[in-house]
Parts: sequence; C-alpha cells; structure tokens
Amino acid sequence: MKSVSLSLLPCVLALMQCACSSPKTLPALMVERLNWMDDVAMAKQVKSLPITDPVREAELLRTMTQRGVAAGLKEENVRRFFTGQMQAAKVVQEEWLQQHPQGVTSYVMVPDLKLTVRPALDGIGQKMIASLATPRSPAASAEILVEAVRRLARAGYSKAASQPALEGLEAGLAP
Repeated sequence: MKSVSLSLLPCVLALMQCACSSPKTLPALMVERLNWMDDVAMAKQVKSLPITDPVREAELLRTMTQRGVAAGLKEENVRRFFTGQMQAAKVVQEEWLQQHPQGVTSYVMVPDLKLTVRPALDGIGQKMIASLATPRSPAASAEILVEAVRRLARAGYSKAASQPALEGLEAGLAP
C-alpha cells in the first residue's frame, strides 16, 4: 500500500501547486483572512483588548517572514506583504468597532481568539506563503492584483482597508 501512496505523491504535489498558482487563490485568501476580522474585533471588544498589539504583531510578522524565507521568498517581500495584510485587518476591526460601539448582544457567540481565530488565521497565512512562493510571470502577478481589487470590492471592504492589503500584495509579488 505504501508504494501506491508514494506513487501518488507527485500528483498530489502538482495539484497543490496548481491550486496555489491560480490567480484567484491569493486574493481569495486575502478576503478569507479579512472575513475573520469582525470576529477578532468582537472578541477584543468583549475582553477590552486594544486592536493594536505590537508584541503579537511583531511575533506574527517574524513567524510569517521566517516561513516565507524557508519557502524561498525574499524576506522584505514577505514582511511587506504581511504588514499590509495586518494593517488592512486593523482597519476592518476599527470599522467594525465604529459600527458597533455598544458591542454585541448577549446571545451572540463570541469566538475564542486563541482556540479558534488565531489557528484559522495561521492556516490562512501558511496558504498565503505557499501561494506567494509559486513561480509566476509578471503578467500573472498583474492578473492577481486585478483579481484582488475585484474580490475586495465585491466583499464590501472599504478603500481604507483594501489599500494596505493591495500594497502588501504588490510588495509580496515583487520579483
């Protein structure tokens, strides 16, 4: 049975690379990550936590940069990509708090940051790195940027949130 599994490994790897190289993958992951930010803002509001956590942000940026470099990406590109995504996330959280100054009603289930949200975001981050590490032409990078603009707009994100995400994406796709 092991020989069957090993013989399928090249096919599985090819499918994974194909999935990560689609021009829709990285923009979809960006939107998926931002979609979690209402839950993040809600959880932070309930626990009276600030939106900005410099220690956590530095740790996350360091981890993602290390993972990106290990995947063959330039350190500066990874750092700038995730800095943009984190800035966009903070904007979305701030917008949520402005729209919900009194918080949420008691019947709303607030997700746990450590047990639910952060593991999900970590998984998305790893997929983002895999997608960034996929070789592509400049034309394909331009197509990804166009797709990201379209997806962020379709998801209803403000220009204030979309702009840093797109700037980060552009930096992440740089040669």
